[in-house]
Amino acid sequence: MRILLLSGGLQGLSCGESLRECGHNVDVVAHDLQIRKSRFFETVYPDGDEISLEGLLAILRKKHYDVVIPMGDKNVSFLSENRKEIEETGNCMCACPDKQLLEEVEDKHRFMAFCERNGVPHPKTIVLASDNLEEAAKGISFPALIKPDFSVGARGITRVNNIEELRRSFPEVSKKYGACTLQELIENEDYYYNVMLYRSADGRFLGQAISKIVRMYPVHAGSSSCLITVENEELLNICKECLDKLGWVGMADFDVLQRLDNKKYKIIEINARVPASLRAAQVSGVNFPEIIVRDAMGQEVPQYKYKAGKTLRYLGIDIMWLLKSPKRFKATPGWLQFFGKNIYYQDIFNQDASTWWTWLAEGLMKISKRNKRIR
Repeated sequence: MRILLLSGGLQGLSCGESLRECGHNVDVVAHDLQIRKSRFFETVYPDGDEISLEGLLAILRKKHYDVVIPMGDKNVSFLSENRKEIEETGNCMCACPDKQLLEEVEDKHRFMAFCERNGVPHPKTIVLASDNLEEAAKGISFPALIKPDFSVGARGITRVNNIEELRRSFPEVSKKYGACTLQELIENEDYYYNVMLYRSADGRFLGQAISKIVRMYPVHAGSSSCLITVENEELLNICKECLDKLGWVGMADFDVLQRLDNKKYKIIEINARVPASLRAAQVSGVNFPEIIVRDAMGQEVPQYKYKAGKTLRYLGIDIMWLLKSPKRFKATPGWLQFFGKNIYYQDIFNQDASTWWTWLAEGLMKISKRNKRIR
């Protein structure tokens, strides 16, 4: 089959490798240097992350694709919003949730409200407005988090330690990101969990993988720089039950915190896409891209055997973690433990030699752009 990925990133590389291994032809719409130089793709369309409907339809008129798979949040929303026209024009399948389901989890406040109604464990959350700051502060003890309803990654999330900081920070965050909530802070700087699941329309779970993120950057509150795949039946059941109550269909990527005092899990959010750490599932024996393609085409999905105990490092940001973390010499696994039969890299692929240098070039370009903005 011929597959088109919307956007690239590390999940794009992982998808490309997984799909090529299954015999598919893979093209991609992306501008990343890693993607442009990769051997996993036949054609790279340079429209980047902000492809227009007209641009995508033009591609689909020129070349037939069986399945279109979005990589980033914006691409999931774009594909879901325009699904009917894209599928009719391209005679293809869009691997994305229906718009109504997507809206339930895209709005972080709306998703927390869903969790509250359905008994899904989550942090206590209260809507913020300029005239209810004191009332909200009474409902949630400090320290707490101001969280935008719509944001990518950790953008806009602001810790406030008292009512004075809340009054000072809220107007700025609200002006930049729009509607916000005040959320209970789950104190755990040591680790968090990522749960990947795929649920079919008939309620079957066709793939699963759980990662414990043990190093992250920015330190204590960022993206994974080192994770270990684990087995955790309790956490798995919590996330499966959440998707059952949503009536979810497709890929779901959970971020989950665990309280240190009582060890209870709290679901923070669901992303309706494959995450950047998708390779954690791949090296653990679960081919999510193939699951996505086969389910979209109504074909039988292979049963994959998940193997925990795999370490996945994102070397590019693990270097930044080393420079900033006070625990740099106390890390488990050790930072200097580069090789081993269960150690893999999120940004380096043995099947594509170009990734050994393009991740470094991409990082240097980002640093250069950041320095120019500072000047």
